[in-house]
Amino acid sequence: MTAPNVSAVEQQAPVLDRLNDLLAEVSRSNAFQRERVDGLVLTSLNDLSRIRPVDKDQLLRDQLAYPPFGRNLTYPRERYVHLHQTSGTSGSTLRVLDTEEDWAWWRACLHDVFAAAGVGQTDLVALAYSFGPYIQFWASYEGAGAVGANRIALGGMDSVQRLQTIREYSATSLVCTPSYAMRLAKVANQTGLTDALCSVTRIICTGEPGASLPAVHSQIEQLWQAQCFDHAGLSEVGAFGYPCAQGGGVHVNEREFVAEIVDPESEAPVGDGEVGELIVTAIGRKGFPAIRYRTGDVVECRDGPCPAQHPGRWLPGGILGRTDDMVVIRGMNVFPSAIEQVLREFDEIGEFKITYYNEPTAMDEVKVEVELAQPNQGRAIQARLRTRLGLRVRIVPLQPGILPTDSGKARRVIDTRQTQPRRLSPDRRSG
Repeated sequence: MTAPNVSAVEQQAPVLDRLNDLLAEVSRSNAFQRERVDGLVLTSLNDLSRIRPVDKDQLLRDQLAYPPFGRNLTYPRERYVHLHQTSGTSGSTLRVLDTEEDWAWWRACLHDVFAAAGVGQTDLVALAYSFGPYIQFWASYEGAGAVGANRIALGGMDSVQRLQTIREYSATSLVCTPSYAMRLAKVANQTGLTDALCSVTRIICTGEPGASLPAVHSQIEQLWQAQCFDHAGLSEVGAFGYPCAQGGGVHVNEREFVAEIVDPESEAPVGDGEVGELIVTAIGRKGFPAIRYRTGDVVECRDGPCPAQHPGRWLPGGILGRTDDMVVIRGMNVFPSAIEQVLREFDEIGEFKITYYNEPTAMDEVKVEVELAQPNQGRAIQARLRTRLGLRVRIVPLQPGILPTDSGKARRVIDTRQTQPRRLSPDRRSG
């Protein structure tokens, strides 16, 4: 019987054998994990609940106490051949090391992502990322190669140069953040490079929530006249979600990950149709283990299969947001992704910025500054946000081009309030 707080992964002996091999390996030589799993032998996936979850803050504190890489290393330092770090958009930078074996595992997981999106040997994949220490580019480069595709890196180029390169080589697939996919299409229209969009048939998004939001997904497909695919992963965990071409959203790759969806405060499992935090165990990563790791990703729990009956737990909305993005405004849970979903339902929306602030009356308020080609849309946007979120949101129309753009993860949220309580409540949520 599948544990109620884990996904419907088959509890076959090979899965448990691999998990027990992982626990035995880290118990021997990983000081950080030994304190959590020492001596534990799983007889079913239910037993995973005996391990306390771990989060990014704990790994960060460990790296501060034992610099520079902390104790979550199973092997001697010379065994590791890849060093990456998190982008730090939600806090401090976490350093992550991988062995050659773990990097091969990364490559296999990204193979599944690109294969699910239909990328193959006849494709040329353009990767619109920098050459920095962040894993999105390097893992995507490996994954595209794993399905036999050719690859071209667009690091070190501005948007116009990237469009010119896509056009020159007739790239068929693009990998980038959803916000940058929209930005690049708009630059093409502004600079007369719309023909650069013609060869691209697939856009694979990563790095931030958005590509599974219906309005964002639809806008990307309309701008590019191409299919848009989402996928999910973390530097410290792996690429755990592959795109669902028929039903939308993503599936958890349950051959390589065990997924749980829990209330972020009580850690109790959430019910079908409710939202919760995703906890993931990476089965095949031993060098820098992720065992019952709190991803901070908010997802919708769905017990049933996707319309196409694909394997792996289906997350129809992909990543809805992050627990550290969610705020409580006058008793309502508010996610930036829920606000973006409404904004993208309107035509000719540019960049936007969300500010949470206190009025002199101490009431919490939300302000959205948004670039509007048609400023009179402001009232309609405000009305729809009130209907959807149950809150009055102040809309500040701006001329297009006022707000800064970013080719990486977009940073669009400012919270000027004092610290507020955070919670997820299924009956009072906005995303």
